[in-house]
Amino acid sequence: MIASIITALFLLGTLSATTASNFLFISGVLLLIGEVAFGTFWMVGFNGVLALFVGYAIRTGDHTLLGLPIGWGVVFGIAFIEFALLASSAVLIVRHRRLKTTTGVEGMIGQKAVVIEWSGSKGQVRIHGESWQALSEQPMDLAADEKVTISAVDGLILKVKA
Repeated sequence: MIASIITALFLLGTLSATTASNFLFISGVLLLIGEVAFGTFWMVGFNGVLALFVGYAIRTGDHTLLGLPIGWGVVFGIAFIEFALLASSAVLIVRHRRLKTTTGVEGMIGQKAVVIEWSGSKGQVRIHGESWQALSEQPMDLAADEKVTISAVDGLILKVKA
């Protein structure tokens, strides 16, 4: 992606050929080092190789890779595919972060628990196959197998309401 931005700036006349190729060489080497050092996924290393190729193509005017001619359309096509992958990944991450938590303490709040035994404002309830101590703010008259809603979790004690 960085190679595409620098290449676009070069093709628009904002950067000179020397400056663009130097930026591409530097970014290509840094991306390859990042790939090796951090063990990221293949796209970072691919961008590093792409940046080095484009920098070489700008510097020498040779637009061939392994004997095959490569045009700017191919470079920008690759950049578009990378952008589409990056944008779709960002959308999926944002959508995933908005989902309600389903595990742990946060996932228990608002769920229903079944009363095992109850006396006044404390007792035992069952949720997810586990037995928990439970407290309520006010005394409640609950029988076994009635359902209560978990309002908070304080350590190993559930706070419930009818």
